[in-house]
Amino acid sequence: MKQRIITGAVLLAFFIPIFTINYLFPVFYGLMVLLTAIGAYEMLLMFNKKEKISPVLIIITILLTVLFYLAIIFTTNMPILPRFKEYVFDLDLNIVIIAIGFVLFTLMVFIPSNTIRPLSDSFTTIIYIGLSFSAITILRMMGIRFIIYLFLITMMTDMFAYFIGVKYGKHKIAPKTSPKKTVEGSIAGSIAGTVIASLFALFFDIYPTFLNPDNLTTIFSQFSKIGTLSRGGQALIVIPLTFFATCISQIGDLIASKFKRTYEIKDFGNIFPGHGGVVDRFDSAMSTAVFLLLVLALVKVLFPL
Repeated sequence: MKQRIITGAVLLAFFIPIFTINYLFPVFYGLMVLLTAIGAYEMLLMFNKKEKISPVLIIITILLTVLFYLAIIFTTNMPILPRFKEYVFDLDLNIVIIAIGFVLFTLMVFIPSNTIRPLSDSFTTIIYIGLSFSAITILRMMGIRFIIYLFLITMMTDMFAYFIGVKYGKHKIAPKTSPKKTVEGSIAGSIAGTVIASLFALFFDIYPTFLNPDNLTTIFSQFSKIGTLSRGGQALIVIPLTFFATCISQIGDLIASKFKRTYEIKDFGNIFPGHGGVVDRFDSAMSTAVFLLLVLALVKVLFPL
């Protein structure tokens, strides 16, 4: 526990500036590319436990995962690194997906040790890791408030679910997948995550300029017509959204636990002492980021400025 707390404090001290200071965005972007590659490697090592994956397929899958991540980023309409983007050919995500499939099927033919199983493992890695980390990146591109909102949801939900579950938990929520998780802890995590993240989203104007350079009132200000409603009106949307996001956060944790239970591993990696690997540390955020991005995209379409 002591090591976990120390590592957690160090990670917060390292990640918070990179994730929240605007002029460090290139560092953030480079870090996300690195985490994507490491996450893919961790997944492939896990799959390798059941059926050996050739080193060539591992290397190529990691590269394809990063390519998929970059393709999603560069095919969005977000104003990401505009000067750099001028020198990048226009990517079509469909073409990238087709190319990835073509490469993997070709490898199955020319690498004798490859079978259908490693091929499906590669596809799973590319989609699960590439899509998740691109969603986290896009939320940051949309604004500092969205990335803070994401991690408030996941961290508060996880923290309160753990401590309340340890102290008061009696009913297992998924005993075969994650024996330590309890219904009591899950409820506490969702309540705490909903309250804390919703307060952040609804009272964004109290935060300092470096977090709120545009003097926005709420998380939806200058993003959607929802931001023009009273705080009470926005609360009717923000609170349910945040609650569902806390549920997705816990499902994301259980998805990672299911992988680990199936492949009989304790952690995906050991890069973060006491916390495991990249996937262990970001599992909740990965699923929640995809959920929030889908919801926010829908909000943007239904309630444009």
